[in-house]
Amino acid sequence: MKAIEEVDTNTKKDNIIDGIMKSNGLYCLVSNAKVGKSMFALQLANAITKGTNFLGHNTMSSPVLYISTESNFGQIQERVESLGLTFPLKTFFIIDRDGKGEVSIFDIEYKINDFAKNMNGKIIIMDMLKDINLGIDYDINNYQDVGQKLLPKLREICDKNNVTILFTHHLNKQGKVLGSTAFDAVVDGKLTLIENKTDKSLIRLNIINRDFPELDIHLKKSSNQIFSVINPVDDDFIDSNLITFIKYAVDKKDFDFVCNEIVNKAKIFLTPKQFGRLLNSNLDLLEQEGLHITKTRESDRRLYHVHYEEPTNDE
Repeated sequence: MKAIEEVDTNTKKDNIIDGIMKSNGLYCLVSNAKVGKSMFALQLANAITKGTNFLGHNTMSSPVLYISTESNFGQIQERVESLGLTFPLKTFFIIDRDGKGEVSIFDIEYKINDFAKNMNGKIIIMDMLKDINLGIDYDINNYQDVGQKLLPKLREICDKNNVTILFTHHLNKQGKVLGSTAFDAVVDGKLTLIENKTDKSLIRLNIINRDFPELDIHLKKSSNQIFSVINPVDDDFIDSNLITFIKYAVDKKDFDFVCNEIVNKAKIFLTPKQFGRLLNSNLDLLEQEGLHITKTRESDRRLYHVHYEEPTNDE
């Protein structure tokens, strides 16, 4: 027990990815099938092994242990080559099913310990969670099973080995994490890849986090599933709901609004929460379009004020 004044505030808090993923944390990467979770995870792993920028964020340089339940060594190598990735020597380690129906934690626990202790590895990627036998029985739809058995077991691995775990998982038909809502409640962060319904090459990465502000990063996926950041200011990608809002705001010129009202008045096909995220991640774009937006927090809502001025050609 310590008094608050005894806490060392200068202690360095390492992050695996600045603003996205802390050290010794538990995270999930989720999407619908075929969106490219595994390819995204490999690109994330590559940036960390090199300590290079990932999606505009600095990374910690660390070896990565990649536990694959769906691909063998050869298939992973093919994916790495198709992505044009190169890993520094002795930084990217793979565990696959080895011909078995699942990966058992009992078979690989000593490898995880060796990775953390002798190779100074700080992050483990489990792709996918559903085929990893953690030595416990659980119902994925049961809140107590997921929140008190499954995820604590992963957290135990993190704490024991001082590593961060990122596991991949599916979304359900409603766009929520498949199974119990405990997934959202217990993990330190959730990275969701959301495919554009009209153009599948456009992806929105939504990151909800305990330790950092929420992020929306707009990505473009190439034909060989290389993800790259695109600026929402680019003419080839402006969300259709944002265009609807811009037209509405230009017509009104000067007004106040809250998100739950504007989605109805402007006929925006998003929930108020979704529109709020979209709005806040595109304030620079709206400024360039002549929409000057300020916001204030009231006791029970966030109030926005919009003032429109015709943009000059220089803007």
